[in-house]
Amino acid sequence: MKGIQIGVNEIVEIAFGTLLNKPSISFFCQICDQSSSIRKGDLFVVTNKDSSQAQKDIKEAVQKGAFGILFSGNIAMSDKEVAWISVEDLEQSLMRILRHYLLINNKILFLLSKDEYEIATQIITHKKTLEHFCGSLSGLIHNVIQSDAAFFLYCNTSLDLSTLPKNQQEIKALSQEKIDEDKLPFALNSYSLFGIKLFYKSTDYEIPLPKLFIQPLARVLRLCEDYSINVQLENFTALANFKPLYLDERGVIAKPGTTNKVLLACGDSKLYEQYLAYFSMYAKWAHLTLFVPKIYHELYAPYAKVIPYADKKTLFAALVNEKYNFALILGTNTHTLEAQFTHQITEANLFNYTKE
Repeated sequence: MKGIQIGVNEIVEIAFGTLLNKPSISFFCQICDQSSSIRKGDLFVVTNKDSSQAQKDIKEAVQKGAFGILFSGNIAMSDKEVAWISVEDLEQSLMRILRHYLLINNKILFLLSKDEYEIATQIITHKKTLEHFCGSLSGLIHNVIQSDAAFFLYCNTSLDLSTLPKNQQEIKALSQEKIDEDKLPFALNSYSLFGIKLFYKSTDYEIPLPKLFIQPLARVLRLCEDYSINVQLENFTALANFKPLYLDERGVIAKPGTTNKVLLACGDSKLYEQYLAYFSMYAKWAHLTLFVPKIYHELYAPYAKVIPYADKKTLFAALVNEKYNFALILGTNTHTLEAQFTHQITEANLFNYTKE
């Protein structure tokens, strides 16, 4: 890690904060919001909203050598040798700090949605001038200060990106306006429910991305063209938001194409409704069944056959026993289904047999 000095008064001024004491230290080495990762000289950002846990985090940070504490709300000061910086709105203060270091280091931050970020980080070729980060604002600031990269791709699913300043010199968001098919940066040759075939820059590609996500793919490719960023579309594997699982008659996940039962899980109701519209439009021939928590039964009943469930055990049994081609499951995720239905078959060998 390169040597960095961040002035105490500089942080106080940028964050619109108040320095509550007069410590002997005059600078910080880095910014960190994880007490377990604090190094001597760091400024610890208190993000935990539980006051008792926040005090524990502060205690750990100070013990590990934190030079300062950045916080909002009521926090009891302890070590007077540490700089205690109070701010009214922690998130806004972190945004000011972020923008400051982007501007003075001539860096550009691109705000990406979860789908855009997943696509971008899979297809963009490694380059020293570009980095990506998905996580807290404090973690992003840490990376921006430390890195020599000129461009940053950023995703934070816990933040409402629409509330962040954008389309400024230093922070930009990808336009969410729909790109007409004749203006896409590629030619769409054909598509199936779970993949597309396209022609891009003199090459044909077949990638496992459903037509439902063509717009975020197009936005990412436009970004890369605008900033001369190289891509390799063949590196794309899958989206976490859309990962079909194939279930055989034994209730075990099988290879694609070997069974006519396909599961698709989703925890977000808005995305679930997009899935429902997508399958209703492009899979009219299929037996579609919706597996939803009981409270959603009446809401989705007009659109397809609905199997309500009260708990995970009921859901798992229904997925095995019911007849369907596609199961759209609300209220769980792919990882949970994989854990339940992945079955490791141990082949028998001579050493398994022992005498009675």
